[in-house]
Amino acid sequence: MKTCATLLLFLFALVCQSLSIRHHRRLLSSAFGKYRISPKTGVRIALPTPEQLQWQAQELGVLIHFNLETFFADGFELRNIPSSSLFDPYLLNTDNWVQTMIDFGAQYAVLVAKHGSGFLMAPTDVKFPLNPSGEIVPYNYTIDYSPMKGRDVLKEFVDSCEKRQIRTGFYYSVVSNNYLNVQSGMVQNRSLEPGQLNVTQQTYDSIVLQQLREIWTRYERLEEIWFDGGYTESLKEPITALLAELQPQAIAFNGYGVSTNPARWIGTEMGIAPDPNWSTGVTNDGGDPDSPIFCPAECDTTLQDHDRWFWTNMTLRSLAEMIDAYHSTVGRNCILMLDLAPDRTGLIPINHARRYKELGDFIRSCYGTSVTPTQQLIVQDSSLHILRFDATPVTVDRSVIQEDQTNGQVIRAYTVDIQLVNATHSDQWITVVKGTSVGNKKIDIWSIGAQLVNGVRLNITKSVDTPVIKAFTVHLCN
Repeated sequence: MKTCATLLLFLFALVCQSLSIRHHRRLLSSAFGKYRISPKTGVRIALPTPEQLQWQAQELGVLIHFNLETFFADGFELRNIPSSSLFDPYLLNTDNWVQTMIDFGAQYAVLVAKHGSGFLMAPTDVKFPLNPSGEIVPYNYTIDYSPMKGRDVLKEFVDSCEKRQIRTGFYYSVVSNNYLNVQSGMVQNRSLEPGQLNVTQQTYDSIVLQQLREIWTRYERLEEIWFDGGYTESLKEPITALLAELQPQAIAFNGYGVSTNPARWIGTEMGIAPDPNWSTGVTNDGGDPDSPIFCPAECDTTLQDHDRWFWTNMTLRSLAEMIDAYHSTVGRNCILMLDLAPDRTGLIPINHARRYKELGDFIRSCYGTSVTPTQQLIVQDSSLHILRFDATPVTVDRSVIQEDQTNGQVIRAYTVDIQLVNATHSDQWITVVKGTSVGNKKIDIWSIGAQLVNGVRLNITKSVDTPVIKAFTVHLCN
């Protein structure tokens, strides 16, 4: 009997230990993101949400900088409180904005609802107490206190985008508000400038949450929410709850820690992603292939020179530079989010619109179609993809790979090899590309230039599970 009792106690301990381990794994999954264990290698593979995959597949978006800052020569550097009477875009037409988005090829658009000045582009019902008097005042630094009183630019923007199937989102600066003397999310302890209002930190946090609730409820489903500069620790928990309640499906830029659909900044505003650039990891760089967190990157950059976001009478970056930016972002597994800056009339300047269309025309002409093979083979457990052009040799100068990341990003290394028409024998292949991360899309422009080939193959030389290729194509571009 003693032996049986000991055995029962031993089995009971094993069961408890097993339950403890399973519970611990659930906590890890909850704390560090959803992942699976590869049956092939035993490593952790971060899993995306359906919303992240859909967002990543869009590839092109715009970030619309249009606010009171548009009407100042120094843009961001607001050292005083400019009057809201200056906001007078007398030709404002958001349909005009959307036409430029279509010409560029943007699939989604994020509009600055409130930037660092504190000026809000929509009506608000928020009222708050001043410090120390306690007097209740309205938040009067908005479009309703400008010559555009009675209009809601956020609604006009959403309505225009919906007509053309452009997904929408909003940028709201949580950490900056010059009107309320806030920097880095904190009310500053210093003398007020003319026009600034004095509030407590608790009041400021309450204003942020009330206005977020307004813009997250009045304009239906949002594709993306921008937390430029992040959020303070005191606002992290309430923003997390608010986001889960009102816009749980939205992609949250800089949103790791508050959203189940985070995206990360790439760490630069030049339109250049590192190579490799992984879909996983939460740092502002090329990511981490071993991270259990799926957090794809967004590459925001400007059309105007010198990192200018709001409209100024600034020269534009050349078409060649913008094509390079496309290849260094979308071509490196990063969403290209290009700034769109209406001028003081409320329209897109003609020279800006022309440059967006030129870039869109290049992308469509180069990558809208591919060179069709006479035969396509997939062998070696999906690790070798061969395009044959034996009937009619073709001239191509680049390749495009797209990985199906439904079950995570699994490719770790690959080569692209070509078989030249004048090869001495049928098994002679020349390697033209060696790469690592693929993800949503990897574009490789061959350093040896255009070649006349009978075949092109993708050889996946390292993966942490069986790879699934969504597309492998070759192109010839000017």
